[in-house]
Amino acid sequence: MKKIMNQGVLMLLMLFAFASGVLADNKYGLKDKIQDGVILHCFDWKLSDIQAEIPNIAMAGFTAVQTSPLHQKEPLNSAWYMTYQPYDYIIGNGLGSESDLKALCAEAHKYGVKVIVDVVANHTNGDLNYVAPRLKDTSLYHDYNGGTNDGDRYSITHGRIGMWDLKTEDPRVQTIISEYIQSLKACGVDGIRWDAIKHIGLPSEGDSFMKNVVDQTMYNYGEILNTPGPNADQLYKEYTQYMSVTDNTYGNGVTQSFSNGGVSSSTGNLTYRGIAANKLVYWGESHDTYANDPGDGWSKYVDQNYIDRSYAIMVGNNDATTLYFSRPEATEKNSIKFGVKGSTHFTAPEVAEANHMHNICAGEPNYCVHTDKLMAQVRKSGVVIALSGNKAGQTISFANGDGKGGWLMAGTYIDKVGGGIFNVTDATISGTVGATGIAVLYIDGNVVKEPNVAFNPVDGTSFSDATLSVTATAFNATSAWIQVNGGDKKTFTTTTTINVGADVDYGKDITITWGATGKDENNAEITKTGSVTYKKVKAYEPVLENADEVSCFLETAETGIKIWVWDDNDASKKFNTADWPGDAMELVGKSAAGKSVYKWTYSGTTTGQPTNIIFTHGGNKFAGASDSSDKGVEFKNHGYYVETKYTKEITKVNHNDIVLPGTDKFVYFDNSNSWANVYCYFYNGKTSSATWPGVKMTYDASASHNGKTGWYKVEIPAGYTNAKFFINDGTQGTAINETNASTTTVVNKGE
Repeated sequence: MKKIMNQGVLMLLMLFAFASGVLADNKYGLKDKIQDGVILHCFDWKLSDIQAEIPNIAMAGFTAVQTSPLHQKEPLNSAWYMTYQPYDYIIGNGLGSESDLKALCAEAHKYGVKVIVDVVANHTNGDLNYVAPRLKDTSLYHDYNGGTNDGDRYSITHGRIGMWDLKTEDPRVQTIISEYIQSLKACGVDGIRWDAIKHIGLPSEGDSFMKNVVDQTMYNYGEILNTPGPNADQLYKEYTQYMSVTDNTYGNGVTQSFSNGGVSSSTGNLTYRGIAANKLVYWGESHDTYANDPGDGWSKYVDQNYIDRSYAIMVGNNDATTLYFSRPEATEKNSIKFGVKGSTHFTAPEVAEANHMHNICAGEPNYCVHTDKLMAQVRKSGVVIALSGNKAGQTISFANGDGKGGWLMAGTYIDKVGGGIFNVTDATISGTVGATGIAVLYIDGNVVKEPNVAFNPVDGTSFSDATLSVTATAFNATSAWIQVNGGDKKTFTTTTTINVGADVDYGKDITITWGATGKDENNAEITKTGSVTYKKVKAYEPVLENADEVSCFLETAETGIKIWVWDDNDASKKFNTADWPGDAMELVGKSAAGKSVYKWTYSGTTTGQPTNIIFTHGGNKFAGASDSSDKGVEFKNHGYYVETKYTKEITKVNHNDIVLPGTDKFVYFDNSNSWANVYCYFYNGKTSSATWPGVKMTYDASASHNGKTGWYKVEIPAGYTNAKFFINDGTQGTAINETNASTTTVVNKGE
């Protein structure tokens, strides 16, 4: 993330909200109508926790915030799904009281944020012993005792989904629910999310609930998953006379395409069935796709970044609103607790800037572009771009809408997320997408209004060469400067290119501070400053300790990596030493891309090799790393995987310092650290070929090995061809196998 210094310690989102003209219906760019904006779902958050985050929610561009159900009476730390089994329709449970709700609404409205409350009106508990006395009367419920079947509309509206199904056509039930809705409204609530609305009948089916209970002065949207039943198109049209509805098929499909390494060709689902976009609610994931058991809760195994890419594409649609789900800390269904604050990742630029684009472009048509590399939603005043799979830091070019003009205004833009430069013509949009795989461009007054400096490569890039070439380009500036790691300032007016990193050690950061001076909208001189950071990383070279080891590598941006391995042909073979999700992989280095490299080596006695593996991070499976039969991906011995995709076989053993038995009689060492003395200590258990530090290695300028000439080498002693060894500088060390024969500066070890 860029560090903008003219606003002190305010985060980037505040700068965009206040300083860069992200203004629409109010100073945060939020919309007057919920349907025109976007919704943050603070799933299971306490009302007080939501209230504390309202400034950040507003600055991140959310027009509305949605709470979990507030009816009685689940306490804090209940399993999340219990609140979807109402005890009574009175405000107040572990999330907060009626006064807490009023305080939340009052604070939200100061910032232009609307409040939506989730309401469960289709059913109560599965056991009437756990409902209020007034709801124990069985005549308040449908007497159809079967379950539900999407092919049978009567079962959908009268059957049970594990709980007692309320007779919503009954005036007594309608009065109870209506009074609850009005009590929410009196607290300042602006909208209702109707849970399981497809299970509540319509006026054409003899149920007047929609007419009598759904308050049309409030915003309403209803949950319809997959289909409302037979004659679905007509049912959708009737539901949308009273409220917006969810189109889960579209969002789920786009998310799954990204997580499987591709992109979706879909531009909608219900819009093709005659439902206007201004009656639709989209998402990248929801509490149903995350919090349920595996299967229904499939999105918990999808990386947050892929969810964000899908969300960005959903947000790019005109008229439809989109819900962003705040993930809980836990993933297992029964571990997700009522009242535990979830993720605040909604403040990330890739989310917030997509929201800002949505708000700025409200009312403009969208054109969905999809290639094998990306999806993009092109508007007249902006565009959001999401790369396919695990692609990031890519230079791309694609059609500006239909490529015939009339879409995004031609000009030069700075990506609001990654900071890269994009050039836009009537026909194409071209530029570099940053590390998140998401780019957002939009017009905020002018194409680029304030003085600014953009960098190529983008902020946060890692490199492993000795130097990195960086180009800085000034916009709307009469003068600009850059300064590398506090050194001398270099001034320029348009573009300058510098090489950085020559005097920086691997593992260290390089910070380029910049300043740009120009004119504001009142022609007054204005200066903006900021910085970008690059990291010089020593790329890890994956090697084997032994040629015959059973092992594999994983390169990933994730942490907490574990591996589950097995032989699908012989269940009796055990390759894991720990229960699911398996053995922890060892962090062995960083790739040139700055990602972590992990290694797993089998240390047990089982013979043969595994056939399948599943990689996990933080207890979650990697997106796309396991098919529907849960067979994971194929195990390739000595295989190098990038984000679970096999790329190559590792064949080097100990950095080429040892050769396979039978092919040579020497150990070779390149002495890259320029030691004055080099020794090789051979040992086999407690037996060594010589006293510590071993045999002195000599430099042979003519020695040719593995494509290199000039090595320190030593002949392998008789009887030690398969022994272990240490390359060392002669330093006395600590004991190995209870003998005084090791070194504190172990460089290489092998067999």
